[in-house]
Amino acid sequence: MYFRQIFLISCLSAIAASIGFSLYQWFLVNPIIFAAELYELAEPLAANEIQQAEPWAPEDGIERGLYTLLANFLMSLAYSLLLVCGMVFRGSSSMLKGLAWGMAAYLSVFLAPALGLPPEIPGMQAADLAQRQNWWLLTVCLTAIGLAVLAFSPRYYKGAGLILILLPQLIGAPVAEIHGFSHPDPDAVIMLTKLWHQFILQTSIANALLWFIIGTSTGFLSHKFIDAVPPLPANKLTKA
Repeated sequence: MYFRQIFLISCLSAIAASIGFSLYQWFLVNPIIFAAELYELAEPLAANEIQQAEPWAPEDGIERGLYTLLANFLMSLAYSLLLVCGMVFRGSSSMLKGLAWGMAAYLSVFLAPALGLPPEIPGMQAADLAQRQNWWLLTVCLTAIGLAVLAFSPRYYKGAGLILILLPQLIGAPVAEIHGFSHPDPDAVIMLTKLWHQFILQTSIANALLWFIIGTSTGFLSHKFIDAVPPLPANKLTKA
């Protein structure tokens, strides 16, 4: 019944969120990545690596920024669709409710996984990709379910919600055998570590901004386009 409204709300929210998120990345996150890439590219290449063709990648500058904006829009669209569907399923919406949903999603999708798997910059040693993906998915699902239990379940079930939130952290994220940076220069390792700490801070702020925009915009637009729509009369529902 509300498919058109939900998709429209999600598209508008995704446009606003992707623009704000991409601008923050462009000015405050990307410079850290570029600085780390310089150290990564400065490492000597083995003979077999020199012979291999480099994989395609967008050129730095406008092209890379446009691809980043497109990726951020598609990501924001998926997140907005999930958030709007959740709010519509629960009932009436508002900007404040949207903000609460957005912050809950921020805790589930970014903050809880980041406690075990902090954001990484180029040049870092990491655990097996499949193991990290599985732990990330487990953490997101259990944290989201745990927060839903805390928010919507009867009081005697809320302890289970807290257990679900803590369970992934108790299991522990996969860890690489050699954690940190493999650069041979100790001074470069010190600089990369500083860049890594800055990257964690800036990506945390960037994702909080992303979910703030998605939450408030979807809450506001859902209230305008869905809550304001009067229900169909009973006789029309019967004919339908």
